[in-house]
Amino acid sequence: MKGVIDRIEEGIAVIQLEEGGDVIFPAERLPQDSKEGSVIELVVRLDKKATGERKEIIRKRQEELK
Repeated sequence: MKGVIDRIEEGIAVIQLEEGGDVIFPAERLPQDSKEGSVIELVVRLDKKATGERKEIIRKRQEELK
């Protein structure tokens, strides 16, 4: 998915997506040399390992509540 950096204010970048809508993103995490008007590509991936770890934490908390 691609978007354009609309503005950067107080360390926050507002990225307007081609499909519509905005994404609020920490400016420090943008690629080097990014600025207002830059077109960037956003990639979202599922982290199966972290998801499994999170589920285990939740399961343990639920057991503690019983």
